[in-house]
Amino acid sequence: MPTPGHHVVIVGAGLSGLRTAERLRRLGHTGPLTLVGEEAHAAYDRPPLSKALLIQDEEPAAPPALRAAEKYAELDLDLRLGVRAEALVPGERSVVLGDGSRISYDQLVVATGSRARRVPAWEHHPNVHTLRTFEDCLALRADLRAARHLTVVGAGVLGGEVAAGGRALGLEVTLVEAQAAPLERVLGAELGAGVAQLHRDHGVDVRLGVAVERLGGDHRAERVVLGDGTVVETDVVVVAIGSVAETTWLAGSGVRRADGVLCNQYGATAVPGVHVVGDAAVMLHPGATTPLRLEHWTSAGDTAAVVAHNVLAAPEERKPLTEVPYFWSDQYDVKIQGLGLPSPEDRIDVVAGDVAEHSFLAVCSREGRVRAAFAMSMPAPLARCRKAVADGTALADLLAAAPWTPKKKVSA
Repeated sequence: MPTPGHHVVIVGAGLSGLRTAERLRRLGHTGPLTLVGEEAHAAYDRPPLSKALLIQDEEPAAPPALRAAEKYAELDLDLRLGVRAEALVPGERSVVLGDGSRISYDQLVVATGSRARRVPAWEHHPNVHTLRTFEDCLALRADLRAARHLTVVGAGVLGGEVAAGGRALGLEVTLVEAQAAPLERVLGAELGAGVAQLHRDHGVDVRLGVAVERLGGDHRAERVVLGDGTVVETDVVVVAIGSVAETTWLAGSGVRRADGVLCNQYGATAVPGVHVVGDAAVMLHPGATTPLRLEHWTSAGDTAAVVAHNVLAAPEERKPLTEVPYFWSDQYDVKIQGLGLPSPEDRIDVVAGDVAEHSFLAVCSREGRVRAAFAMSMPAPLARCRKAVADGTALADLLAAAPWTPKKKVSA
């Protein structure tokens, strides 16, 4: 168990890194605490980058900070921004930074998160964007304001939000998705079809079940050639095809990596004294049968709370992650929300509202037990499902206790 004087180093100064630092102090850690971040900005809120900041008239002067600058002093941090971690040397319990310095640690928390997945063959086009950082947002804003048409490749949460933002700016928008429906892996085909219809109802040209074959244009991307042979003339392309965990600096350290950093249910890696939180963590989440990496905003805080506790706890006092995964997305005037981790074999019942009206609550169950729930524009009914998802409550009991009446069965 670490003593109060032990030095905790957190590599990654974004949401999960900051939340880990805050929780460590709240739990009574009084020893040295170092927070290292590659970006020059202190931790900021990323969801607005694809929502309000993208479409507001006035260009933002700074990203939306998660903690006021003067409040950092209360954490008594050694805050090192604008410097990248280059290597982990576990035998010396040290981290090598890009400026040539080394930081020794007693306990290390990996919070380096993820970076946008790119298509190398497209990167020479200056009007092809990814959206992950504040600078990405500024560059995309500038291009969108000089554009007539936007093409978004990938109809997940980020792609859907960018498409909605394009429509809010008055652009023609084409949304391309290789799967049969937006968010199909999460919502299933029929609920995902409801998301596709939401975009179509707002004037988006939605192309499903087709991949991008190539981009045309010598300098700027002027055409998007799809696998079915159709061509989309465009001014701006946004690539929203997921992310890659930022773990290259851990090569050769002994930390096990597989689309992220592998850890146990306590957030500890196979290397003594090294833990992981946030987007980089491949962890066993409630409702999952195997460890997986989640990019949800709430997961960053949930994993930070667990790891901060376990860094300070005696082995017999460690706690596993128990918070049910949750995500949300604001698209147009609709809030899309999800609780839990569904599987393709789950039965899906719409228990309130109507998918076609973009206002519904759907419950996923297996063998009569609730596993997940999704909603559009029904935040309160969804919130009432949280305990049922966490406990695996019998579907019949949830329906009997809830103030709604089962509607149609979507799939079985």
